[in-house]
Amino acid sequence: MNERELLADLLDATGTGRSRLRLAAAAGAVASLSAVALLGLSGWFLASAALAGAAGVVAAQGFNYLIPSAAIRLLAILRTAGRYGERLLGHQAALEGMAALRARLFARRAAIDSRADSDDAGAASAALLDDIAALEDIVIRRPAVSAGLAGAVLSVALAALAGWKAAAVLALVLVALPLFLRSLTLHLTAKPSAQLADALVSLRKAMTEFAAVRAEIAAYGLTPRIIEALAPLEAAHDRAKTQLVKAEAMIGAAQTLYTAAVVAMVFALSDGTAPIVALAVLASGAGVEATGGLTRNALRKAGIERSLARLAELSRSPEVAAPYEVRPTPAAPLVLGATAIAPGERVAISGISGSGKTRLIEALAGLRPAAHPLRVGGVPIAEVNADDLRRQFALAPQDPALLVGTVADNLRIAAPGIDADMMLVALRIVALEARIVTAPDGLDTWLSSDGGFLSGGERKRLALARALLARRPWLLLDEPTEGLDKATELAVVENLQGWLDKTGTGLILVSHRPAALVLSHRALPITSLEAWEDGAA
Repeated sequence: MNERELLADLLDATGTGRSRLRLAAAAGAVASLSAVALLGLSGWFLASAALAGAAGVVAAQGFNYLIPSAAIRLLAILRTAGRYGERLLGHQAALEGMAALRARLFARRAAIDSRADSDDAGAASAALLDDIAALEDIVIRRPAVSAGLAGAVLSVALAALAGWKAAAVLALVLVALPLFLRSLTLHLTAKPSAQLADALVSLRKAMTEFAAVRAEIAAYGLTPRIIEALAPLEAAHDRAKTQLVKAEAMIGAAQTLYTAAVVAMVFALSDGTAPIVALAVLASGAGVEATGGLTRNALRKAGIERSLARLAELSRSPEVAAPYEVRPTPAAPLVLGATAIAPGERVAISGISGSGKTRLIEALAGLRPAAHPLRVGGVPIAEVNADDLRRQFALAPQDPALLVGTVADNLRIAAPGIDADMMLVALRIVALEARIVTAPDGLDTWLSSDGGFLSGGERKRLALARALLARRPWLLLDEPTEGLDKATELAVVENLQGWLDKTGTGLILVSHRPAALVLSHRALPITSLEAWEDGAA
């Protein structure tokens, strides 16, 4: 998929995308035409008023200034309204289109991260945000093309009032302006733009890695060393940014000099009265400005070629299914290594630390590529659609992530249609109901990304409640009672056992705690999966 197809995909994402963009282009054309006409008419009016004043009182009294003044005010209003309409409609078209396309791109990104080893998933997702913003910016700026063309045509027409020579020269220089600025921009900005993009990716990757261990950095006083490690990356980013800003300033200065030269040529070649010459001169300056806006749109596009290339490559990745919908999903039988696990069975994965138990859990959840032979419904897990995995498995991870939002927000994402009563039942099962209902705002209590008022064990239990609310055929638990006191652990285990018995949900459990292991029907050593894989090889 190339850039044109990517933009078409964005605009087709909503039924109104193209129509809104056409309206935005029309509004931009009105703004550009009004701006050129306003400047030209202002020049004519000022010159005419000056001549009338110089001719004496009688001539000044005979000069009709009311109609030109009203026209100038009307054009000013049209220019403002047109620019507002262009921005409003352009942003609306881009945002509505991106609402659908953004979800699809992130779904593809997630599918890629789950199918291949990637330590840069966070940085890749962050870079995707920048790429999407770049695409959105291009869509917003598209109406500038028609606006620039409309302004250029009107400026040539007004210059023609001062003679065909002035109009012909203006037309030639307006055609040459985009070529001149594009050549200059590619020469001045291509290298710093690429350097800035690379520096930003490197800096973001490093920041993402350090953010993941921010607690350890603070605990061991490593902040100065981290700052020192980031300094070269920041310096590279700042150098590239400085070079790019300098290049943009030089381009702006070149366009200003170009405008001055065009105005001087039109003035020298104009025939007619002083008001007509003033009209032609100011209209030519406005025409250059309008064409420059058209060119800036093209140059902006040239500066984000890497973002467009990454988005186009991502768009060529395999399609993923539609977002999760609540519907009855039959439990699929599992095969871990050579061991078959029937729907509803509860299995504990045993093994020493670092043996790959968490990776196995995350592979079943579709978060990482499998390190062991796994089958879901008889299909190798690498061939199972990501959406089908979501329908089968609900994960309560060892180190859960929470949304910045309320307790209810964090539970509601499990599935559509969850109400407060359902949330409280799930919280009761994980022995967290009393803690939440006594919080300042109950279910509406705000949580930060680190869990806010919740402790580490409470965060884990909130994530467990969320997994229960998802009501998937299989529950994946990674150290679900780690960090809990004995009484709370026993309460959670007892409640979970009753819930599993009642719902018939299957369980894949990883735990070093003997109390939690009573949830399972049998244990499966992780080494048995590795031995089977070695034997199969």
